[in-house]
Amino acid sequence: MVLDGGDEMSDEAAAPPDDHSWRTELRSLVSGVDLIVLSLAIVAGVWGVLVTLADASGDGIGGNLAVIAPGLYAGWCMLEMAWKRAPSIGHVLMRMLTACFVAPVFVAIPIGIVQAIAVAFPAVRQTIAESGAQNGGFHYWWSEGVVAQLFLVPMAGYVIGMCIPLGVVLIIVMPVLSIRAPRIAAAGSHLERVDGRAGPSATAFVFVGLGATTLGIVLWVFGDGGSILEFPDGVARSLDALSYGDVSLEVFWPLGVVLVVAGVLSMICGCIPVLIARGRAADA
Repeated sequence: MVLDGGDEMSDEAAAPPDDHSWRTELRSLVSGVDLIVLSLAIVAGVWGVLVTLADASGDGIGGNLAVIAPGLYAGWCMLEMAWKRAPSIGHVLMRMLTACFVAPVFVAIPIGIVQAIAVAFPAVRQTIAESGAQNGGFHYWWSEGVVAQLFLVPMAGYVIGMCIPLGVVLIIVMPVLSIRAPRIAAAGSHLERVDGRAGPSATAFVFVGLGATTLGIVLWVFGDGGSILEFPDGVARSLDALSYGDVSLEVFWPLGVVLVVAGVLSMICGCIPVLIARGRAADA
C-alpha cells in the first residue's frame, strides 16, 4: 500500500471535520434524497418481514429484504460521495464512518420494532405456526423461535449494512474520486510525492486497480470459482451458460479472475511513479 504515516498530510486532509461538520453530516443522512431512500428501505424491510410470516419454505426472496434493506440505504449514503463535492479526505472518511456504523441503524431498528409489534399479535404467531406445520414442522425464517428472530434480523441487517458501504467505497467511490478529485484521493499518502501530470495518473491507477481487484475477488469467491488452472474451462462453461440465459454469480467468476489480474497490474503501474519519487527524494 502507499499510505504514508510519517509525512505530513496535505492541507486538505490536515483539516478534519469539526463538530459542526459532524452535526451537518448526521442531519444530511435523514434529509432530502437520503430521507426518501431511507423511507423506501424501511418500507422494503418491513414488507420483507411480513413476507416471512407465511413463507415457511423460504422459497421467496422477499424475506431477504428484511436483512438487506439497511445495507441498501447505507450503500446509497456511501455512493453519494462519488458525485458530491468533498472538501477534504476527512469528509470522505466521515461519510464512510456514518454510512458504515450509523446509517444501518436508521433502518435496522425500525424493522426490528415493527417485527416485535407484529409478533405481539396472537394471529401473527398463529400464522407462523400454521405455515411451519404445513411445511413439515419447519419454518425457514422462524424455526429458531420468535425471540431469536427478533434479535437475528436487526443484528444481521446491521452487519450487512456495515459491509455494503465498505464495498461501495472500495469498488466505486474511491476509483471515481481518484479520477474526479485525485488530490483528495491521494491526500496523506506517498502518492502526494509524485509531481506533475504523473500524480493524478498514478492516483487513478492505484484506486481504480484497488476497486477492480476488490470486485474481482467478490466475483471469484462468491461465484465459487476454481483455481487459475481452471480458468480456460471456466470461461468455456460461462459462455455456454450465458448462451442459455444463465446470469447467476457462478457464471461470472472468470470475469473476477480477469479483474483481479488487471487490478493488480493497474496498482503496480500506479506504484512505480511513487517508488521513483521516493528514490529521488532519498537522493536529494
